[in-house]
Amino acid sequence: MTVQAQIQSAGIAATSTTIASKTLRVFLRDPQAVFPTLLQGVLFLLVFRYVFAGAINSEPLAYVDYMTPGIITTSLLFASSQAAVTVARERSAGFTDRVLSLPLARLGIALGRLTAHSAVVLTAALTTLLAAFATGFRLHSGLSEIFAAVAMLVLYSIAFAALFLALGSVASSPEAAQGLAFIAIPLTFISSAIVPTGSMPGWLAAVADFQPLTPMIDALRGLTQADLIGTDQTSVILALAWSAAILVVSVIVAARLTARTKALN
Repeated sequence: MTVQAQIQSAGIAATSTTIASKTLRVFLRDPQAVFPTLLQGVLFLLVFRYVFAGAINSEPLAYVDYMTPGIITTSLLFASSQAAVTVARERSAGFTDRVLSLPLARLGIALGRLTAHSAVVLTAALTTLLAAFATGFRLHSGLSEIFAAVAMLVLYSIAFAALFLALGSVASSPEAAQGLAFIAIPLTFISSAIVPTGSMPGWLAAVADFQPLTPMIDALRGLTQADLIGTDQTSVILALAWSAAILVVSVIVAARLTARTKALN
């Protein structure tokens, strides 16, 4: 590795670490952001676990085992919306312009934000998972499937965090960015998260089957309940494809917006 490459690598690492640390500190100092982000999935879990469990046929799975992968996946999506608010708030406060005016590695800035928000999102998912275990959720699969499920959760966290970081970059204000969280609502309910898509009207089931959350949920459900329903390889492939597509498009959009902001400065 050349000296120039070493300097560039160190610059990216140092910038990423600094931005990630700053982002996490700001998040943890704001209870109005911490508690809704970390506990929203738990509240959804409790509502659907105890209100709808007796009304939905999820055989051969117990309903808590059926819906938990869906709730965890959607909790990742809801928690990721905080990333959009943070980016929009930093831009409106002038922090983004100040950072871009410094001789910092632009990639390090993006990686720092992505690392911090991915960690927050994954923590929210783990909080929901602990609540699920406390209310009866159980794994019915081998170690390889469990490790694959954990890897999927990490991938979803990164993809969703990148998505909302990109959306926050185009939001006109923090309030507008906060409103972006509402896109998670139709994606949640028009999916296999709460009920099997086969129970929906034909046209709605088609929409649910071809939106990104359904294969993500089905892949996670198959991995955590492999002994009972088997792992759907098609869902796993589609989940990986959707995650990769969301991540790549979000990174490209964020990079172009950063370059444009830099040019304006």
